Amino acid sequence: MRVGETVAVDGTVYLPASDGYTYALNPDGSLKWGLPIFARTPPAIGWDGTIYEGSANPYLYAITPSGTVKWKYLIEDTTPIATSPVVAADGTIYFDSGQNFDRHLYALNPDGSLKWSFLAGTPIVSTPAVGPDGTIYFGSDDGEINALDPNGRLKWQFLTGGTPSSSPALGAEGTIYDASEDGNLYAINPDGTLKWQFVIGSSTGVSASPVIGADGSVYIGANDNLYAIH
Repeated sequence: MRVGETVAVDGTVYLPASDGYTYALNPDGSLKWGLPIFARTPPAIGWDGTIYEGSANPYLYAITPSGTVKWKYLIEDTTPIATSPVVAADGTIYFDSGQNFDRHLYALNPDGSLKWSFLAGTPIVSTPAVGPDGTIYFGSDDGEINALDPNGRLKWQFLTGGTPSSSPALGAEGTIYDASEDGNLYAINPDGTLKWQFVIGSSTGVSASPVIGADGSVYIGANDNLYAIH
């Protein structure tokens, strides 16, 4: 069973598989390489083509496009990494474990050294998102959507009525969109104030991540429906 794939600009497909290997496939589908990473989520790709992927080991790996390991970083609480990393414009790699036993958001330099880590009050439950100004946004289990500055300092928190278990999406004008298990989609201004909220009303909450269209519409799946919000 697959857990998702990532496609590089040269067409290479990076695919973590249930056999514990992450495979690199050429655009024609032929095998380029395979590594036993034991990944649970799709990797992220840096500007230089480096592949970053978390594992159940639990390391964050940096892998060259040719399939060699550049470095690996062991997280503090040694729990499997169950969310994808994200790479900022300056090359900083942000990730969290997505597990109950680890409450850190990690920021690594491109050489694999720790830049900083932020200890949240409760587990972090989603892949972070990075804004154009370097602000990092993520949801935590206490219902908060959090914003950190590029140095790891808390800028603000926005409280939802449930766990914001999806990954935030960022609009062109700086609005942060995130869904919560309270059945609402939230639009938050860059200063942390509420812009609007849309009641989806799912009895099981909303765990899908919103997607922003070219015209600014917000798309999200819930209740076996696809919603488009203008």
